[in-house]
Amino acid sequence: MCLNIITQIGPYLVVLLLLKYLVNLQQKRAKEREEEQKKGIIRTHYIIKTEKVLTMFFVLAVFLFGGATVASAIQQDDLLPPIGFSIFFIVSLIGSLNMIMWKLEVNGDEITWRSTFGRKRTFHFEDITYCERKKGSMRVYVNGEKLFTIDSNIDKEEFMEDIKRRRIPVKSYWANQHKKNRK
Repeated sequence: MCLNIITQIGPYLVVLLLLKYLVNLQQKRAKEREEEQKKGIIRTHYIIKTEKVLTMFFVLAVFLFGGATVASAIQQDDLLPPIGFSIFFIVSLIGSLNMIMWKLEVNGDEITWRSTFGRKRTFHFEDITYCERKKGSMRVYVNGEKLFTIDSNIDKEEFMEDIKRRRIPVKSYWANQHKKNRK
């Protein structure tokens, strides 16, 4: 009976603990940044990446869904379970690849961006024409062309401080869409 309760409540507890850890980590980083600002410290070199814990969960999902796909393909006569598991396997594989590869490195005025598939581009803050907010994520445009997006689950406060300090315009996606629809 006790084992039954643990197996039913266990996944919820694990998710809650993971969320608590991520929130505490974000609060700790925000506090460190606030203390640096009070002291007048402006960091010139930093790296923006996805949280390592979230990446580990996606990699774990790749193994679990990959194994479930193979096991269901071997054991089932029906195609529906292997196809369902393979869809989740592909989604988790792409997600983990994105979390492992995507990186934004700022070194003074130079920005190096590496995409999900390993493509690297280097540019400077003065090349950025504007940024656009959309549902917590930030799109960065160079010469009117979208270069990259920083998702809402990535801590981008230092980058946004650099954008504000250099007076690069930040537009709202929804305001721009509303203006286009009015014309």
